[in-house]
Amino acid sequence: MTIRRQFHILLAAIIVIPICCALFIPSYHYFTSPGRALIHDYKELRKSDAFKLSVREWSKLHDYIRRLPPDVEVAVFSLSGSADILISSIAELKAGTSLSPLVLWGFASSTSDTYFYQFTSFRFSSRNDTIVILTRVDKFNKRERHGMDYVSYLVGILLCFAALVLIIIAKISGDIFTSITILEQKTQKIADGDLSVPLTDDAKQSKTKSNEIISLTENLEKMRSALLDAHERRTRFIMGISHDLRTPVAVIKGYTEAISDDVITDKNEIKKSLEIISTKTSQLESMIDTLINFVKLDSADWRQKLVPESVFSVVSEFAKSAEMTGAVFKRKITSDITLSPECKVPMDRQLFSRALENLLSNAIRYSKDGDEISISATETDDACVVSVSDTGIGIAQKDLDHIFDMFYRATDSRREEGMGIGLTVVKSIVDTHGWTIGVESETGKGSTFTIRIPK
Repeated sequence: MTIRRQFHILLAAIIVIPICCALFIPSYHYFTSPGRALIHDYKELRKSDAFKLSVREWSKLHDYIRRLPPDVEVAVFSLSGSADILISSIAELKAGTSLSPLVLWGFASSTSDTYFYQFTSFRFSSRNDTIVILTRVDKFNKRERHGMDYVSYLVGILLCFAALVLIIIAKISGDIFTSITILEQKTQKIADGDLSVPLTDDAKQSKTKSNEIISLTENLEKMRSALLDAHERRTRFIMGISHDLRTPVAVIKGYTEAISDDVITDKNEIKKSLEIISTKTSQLESMIDTLINFVKLDSADWRQKLVPESVFSVVSEFAKSAEMTGAVFKRKITSDITLSPECKVPMDRQLFSRALENLLSNAIRYSKDGDEISISATETDDACVVSVSDTGIGIAQKDLDHIFDMFYRATDSRREEGMGIGLTVVKSIVDTHGWTIGVESETGKGSTFTIRIPK
């Protein structure tokens, strides 16, 4: 349960319970008042001064009188000139005696300061006399008892209310303090530079259930995992790029020293050495560009500078450049672009071109002379779809899940030159733009890489 919901429950309890108490107390006072404790349906009985009752009904009335509360005293009179007492639980009025109506009225009046009195009359159908039932309740005993009941109920309700509020506060406080303690212990390790310790603990979370602090911890855990992954990825990248940069640097240094020290003096050899230095310099420049692009993708600043660009324009320029590159490498390049020039999406034009060039470079590298490379771009209702296909050696099924991993080299590509980060850069460019990339391939028949760009 969230902390907000728990506080809502606490607030509801603080508001609703006193209101219920306020409604309960007058209701309780009404239902336990002396007027209601005498005879049930008193108001209805008073609407008529006489009821015609049969002997059977008299028996029922007698049973009803016996079921009155113990603190209610009752006397039944038969009025036929004088008041003959038939039944009595009132000490001053003895059963079997007779009183005049004036004496009976005077007795009730003289003791009205001490007792509540109620007179109810009934008339039998078989007799001409009237039956009067006199009931009374001691005012002071009733008031004292009602006062004690009132205090007892009020104290009980207040104690229950206080206990409920304390339980809810203890539950909320426990959840908050437990969650904060877990968060403080875990984040301290991150503050000390240890990203390997997970922030979430399923066992403890099952005890504390779920609240905003646990959700915050889960989000921090995602950040920790992302930081750890980025740190490991950066470390692997630096190690790999450092290793690969040594090769062209060593070659350039070696040939430069050989020429400088007159180890190579023949003009043809010098020319050949300079050509090798130029080639390695271009290779080194390409590696540095790759490094810069990769580092650029790790920065969020460039995302703020994205501007809408025409996908048609970028892909068309790439296709024209690819046709010239294909002629140099003896590959047949075809293109089929059916995009609308008005279709524009936010992008970094240079990075998108870089991704397409990497896909083309791979297609050329893993195909042979005369193979076909096709570039297609189509448009759907919600996306632009750009594909680069080749009829080269293809990718083994076991390698498809790893080809976008840093420094991963597929089985058939390990004899080729390269650092194994070209497709990783493509995937990073696509992901950071919010696009998707997929690959379909079959060994010996070629591969197709497809970038889907939401409009």
